Amino acid sequence: MIAVAAALAEIALILAHRRHKPSHTAGAGAAWSFMAAGLGACAAGWLVIGRPGITWDDLSLTLTFGVVIASEAGHAAQSLSGRTRAGWATVCVGGAASATWLLPGPLPFT
Repeated sequence: MIAVAAALAEIALILAHRRHKPSHTAGAGAAWSFMAAGLGACAAGWLVIGRPGITWDDLSLTLTFGVVIASEAGHAAQSLSGRTRAGWATVCVGGAASATWLLPGPLPFT
């Protein structure tokens, strides 16, 4: 449930950024440091929710949304707001929230 909400928020942020910037300019893309932060946030989120068992199908969702989509959303947040803090916060929250894809139930701590 948390991962779905975070994924929808990240996708909405990316779409707002794509709509805001002119299409004829080439984008720089997400920084590798954002991807590393997303991977670290995924690992931190996995530890916080109690280290649930990992299966390959859930892991692919976690890595796709926690690293790739979160880093692109972080780049979009940084570009739209003009602050680097917004990008880092977006990546860290998105990465940690994506770890909940690994849970067997919809909500952690229940």
